[in-house]
Amino acid sequence: MKVEADLVVFNGNIITMDPQNPQASALAVKSYKILTVGGEDEVMDLVPTARRVIDLGGKTVVPGFIDAHTHITSDGVRLRHPQLGDAESAKDVIDILKAALPMYEKGEWVQGFGYDESTWATKRYLTAKDLDKVTEEAPVMVTRVDGHLASVNTSGFKKLGLSTKTEGVETDKAGKPTGVLKDIDDIWSKTWPGPDRIREGIKAGNDIANQLGITTVVDNAKKGALKHIREVEMERELTARMVVNIPVEQMNHLISLGVTSGMGSPMVRIGGVKVYTDGSIGAMTAAVTKDYKGARGNKGRFLTDAKKYASIVKKAVEHDIQLVTHAIGDAAIEMVLSTFENIDDKARVREQRHRIEHAEMINEYQIRRAVSLGLILSMQPNFVGRWQQIGGLYDTRFDDERVRGMNMFRVALDNGARVCFGSDGMPYGPLYGIWSATTHHNERVRLTVEEALRCYTMESAYSVFQEHTLGSLTVGKRADFVVLSEDILRVAPDRIKDIDIEMTVVGGLVEHSAPGA
Repeated sequence: MKVEADLVVFNGNIITMDPQNPQASALAVKSYKILTVGGEDEVMDLVPTARRVIDLGGKTVVPGFIDAHTHITSDGVRLRHPQLGDAESAKDVIDILKAALPMYEKGEWVQGFGYDESTWATKRYLTAKDLDKVTEEAPVMVTRVDGHLASVNTSGFKKLGLSTKTEGVETDKAGKPTGVLKDIDDIWSKTWPGPDRIREGIKAGNDIANQLGITTVVDNAKKGALKHIREVEMERELTARMVVNIPVEQMNHLISLGVTSGMGSPMVRIGGVKVYTDGSIGAMTAAVTKDYKGARGNKGRFLTDAKKYASIVKKAVEHDIQLVTHAIGDAAIEMVLSTFENIDDKARVREQRHRIEHAEMINEYQIRRAVSLGLILSMQPNFVGRWQQIGGLYDTRFDDERVRGMNMFRVALDNGARVCFGSDGMPYGPLYGIWSATTHHNERVRLTVEEALRCYTMESAYSVFQEHTLGSLTVGKRADFVVLSEDILRVAPDRIKDIDIEMTVVGGLVEHSAPGA
């Protein structure tokens, strides 16, 4: 019986990430999987009957990027609101929100997302006094880029029902609320939209991924989002694979149903259980061992205490559920490592591939302990491009030596760590992340292009138990790949962030094609 391919691509520079067959010029796809990969002679017989044939014109192909840490559904939902990443001052934010007021119904929350005061001349958070200038009639909430700090106007503070005694509510010298809220998780449930907008946000998030060459996203989804992701999948409207991490509050539901990490379909899978141990560096709530610069007595805070975290770890290990632990500060990372070290069955821990998310302040000794436990370091290379430059956010929070020891990708790999890369949406874009990791001035951070590419493909696949189906262009694996405008292995590293994504293919289906590509 003659084989008919669904897709054949040829005349390309294909970087497979498969050590057994690292380079190719052509590949064929059948039933969403790679049928063959190699030279033109291996696919030419398939061309006459193939449903689609693409001449790559010598362009470079890499495996589809796997963003190992996102909030893609939330970010898709937030796209209908003003995006504040380009704001350069509090006044800019106020002006942007004022201009957006007509789009909101009376009494609806006016929201903005993504401001980063660390790039402003004033370097201060937005306050209720600022946001009251937008409107005093409607509630207003503006969320910082890291999602760990929000600012509300006076009306918004009242609507949330908070008081100065609520942990995370910032007050001034007179004891009055400033409008700044740090790591108060339940405020989001009071501003979250209904099912229709959540489904719209899922599709919008998939579109973000498609445009950036991301074929699989690990989504740290909010409570209840999985149901809507599944609905969009059933409508056959998912255009990126989604691995959904479940909030720790719902872990008992997984256990009672016998659900474990990795269950699901080719498009949607259950990931791990997400737990927060601390906050963020931007909000100065990451749990650290030394005071933040200019904030005597502030060492951040633990969002989950040691006793509770130990109970969560014990339960996850007993029920074969991957734990996905947010830990940024060195104190939080120490608690995570110590807790796993107290588990007797170390072999079982290693098999379960538990992850430390961010690990921005992990030191070399802690890296070695993580390696011995089989813990995966889920790190964000875009953070070093955005905040670990000279004079950046990290310099405003810590002394030079501490900053020099942050995000040590090079040290982690040299010590045998499994490191997967994600963006946390700050910003999205694997090419930006690879640029950040390969051009950094700190030799403890800097990787080769091949290493960074592997962290965004094969290592990210391993982190979600899909190294046998994703991460490289190998016969039998899912046909997920990206066409680049330039050869990522030959272009000068400082130009990597400027490479264009010309095509994104998921399961052999073209989900994004740049104009003129």
